Amino acid sequence: MLFSVIGSTVTFSWQGNFELPMNHAQIAKEALNMRIATLSSNIAKGLLLDTRKAGELLAACGDPGVDKAIRNLGDTWQEAGLPPESIEKPWTEEQIKNLISVGGNELLDILDELVNGITRCKIH
Repeated sequence: MLFSVIGSTVTFSWQGNFELPMNHAQIAKEALNMRIATLSSNIAKGLLLDTRKAGELLAACGDPGVDKAIRNLGDTWQEAGLPPESIEKPWTEEQIKNLISVGGNELLDILDELVNGITRCKIH
């Protein structure tokens, strides 16, 4: 957003993408599902994690690390050229491949920050 003052006139212009309100709980849920899918099947089968409830917890707790991870995930999603409205829907294999190709190890760090945030948010 830019403001400029010329004489007594204030002009306003918007630069960048228009941001739609996003459901952070749903985004966190999909990210957790993706992270679980990267684990070995033996580990993933033993997990008792309701990703919907975990996503709601992460979105509601106000943890700065979680908030930053969700922002970084959104940035990576955008860098991968994926449509913004689909970040809240179940992610396809193609979308996940695009995310990994753009995000690499940093993407795993972002996802791990969400996983770690579950414990921090439960303590609050």
